[in-house]
Amino acid sequence: MLRGTYLFGYAFFFTVGIIHISTGSLTPFLLESFNKTTDDISVIIFFQFTGFLSGVLIAPLMIKKYSHFRTLTLALTIMLAALSIFFLTKDWYYIVVMAFLLGYGAGTLETTVGSFVIANFESNAEKMSKLEVLFGLGALSFPLLINSFIDINNWFLPYYCIFTFLFVLFVGWLIFLSKNREYAKNANQQVTFPDGGAFQYFIGDRKKSKQLGFFVFFAFLYAGIETNFANFLPSIMINQDNEQISLISVSFFWVGIIIGRILIGFVSRRLDFSKYLLFSCSCLIVLLIAFSYISNPILQLGGTFLIGLSIAGIFPIALTLASIIIQKYVDEVTSLFIASASFGGAIISFLIGWSLNQDTILLTMGIFTTMAVILVGVSVKIRRTKTEDPISFENKASKTQ
Repeated sequence: MLRGTYLFGYAFFFTVGIIHISTGSLTPFLLESFNKTTDDISVIIFFQFTGFLSGVLIAPLMIKKYSHFRTLTLALTIMLAALSIFFLTKDWYYIVVMAFLLGYGAGTLETTVGSFVIANFESNAEKMSKLEVLFGLGALSFPLLINSFIDINNWFLPYYCIFTFLFVLFVGWLIFLSKNREYAKNANQQVTFPDGGAFQYFIGDRKKSKQLGFFVFFAFLYAGIETNFANFLPSIMINQDNEQISLISVSFFWVGIIIGRILIGFVSRRLDFSKYLLFSCSCLIVLLIAFSYISNPILQLGGTFLIGLSIAGIFPIALTLASIIIQKYVDEVTSLFIASASFGGAIISFLIGWSLNQDTILLTMGIFTTMAVILVGVSVKIRRTKTEDPISFENKASKTQ
């Protein structure tokens, strides 16, 4: 049952990747079809990540009351319902509502699967990296799909494709649960939760609350960069008069992330996680500064690939590191980390959307670079965090064997 659920996790993370990048990839068509500006696109992105944030925060409560399995089923149901209504209306305001509902489902899927893996597998850094590879493949496939056969007259077809994929996945998931009915029914009884609430736990332990604060802030900044760089990359290219590579550039970004996460999956057991975060964030600063002054299309594509490669392992490694340092309340820590990431993606989207309307790419890239610099500072703080146990995967694994 554990292995089967993890395999379904691949499909769930693939779905989250698609939802994550959908609005950004469709930006050129939405702008033209509805005569909107990048500020209007920021509204959709905000509602999408507000929905994501809601799903992330509610997921731990759902898991405790109904189990991981029922929570995943509910998320799929909500996403299918939202897409079903889209068949009937393609009004701009419903697209905003649909973005919220799809975001909610995606947030629930990512949080539930993430907490399930961290709680049930010792090699959770490796497992999470593999899941994030599927996230990257989902984010990569969507712009490729659009670039292949979508134009201004049929921009809505990708949502039909998402509906078809989710419907098949939903049916497969129900069949899987029906074959493992007893395990799924009793799953919630197999999970033990510490006495006392998570809030009281962190308030009562100043060191743990400080550690949690570092990770929450780290997630906020990181997602503010990754999410909005990916979603606004077509707009960045258009502003630099490179419209011909506006969509394919997103694919280069996600190819870099996919390759990086595959590599991280192989070497995660030998990594010092805190050193890795510091190194990756430092590389990101250099690449963002260089990207700001590149105008050649080929070099820009290379730059987007390298930026994706440099940040590939940051999210899964940081999330795993947080669960190692703060071992109690894995569901809550996972939820808060992903929630903060969602909040960062939503809030920063308005700032990036505004900067792109100022007719200078240096302002936009300056914002990204400043956040990367702060990430390095937070990484240093995390590195200096003193814990009773060394903060590396090997030490946790050796203790649990």
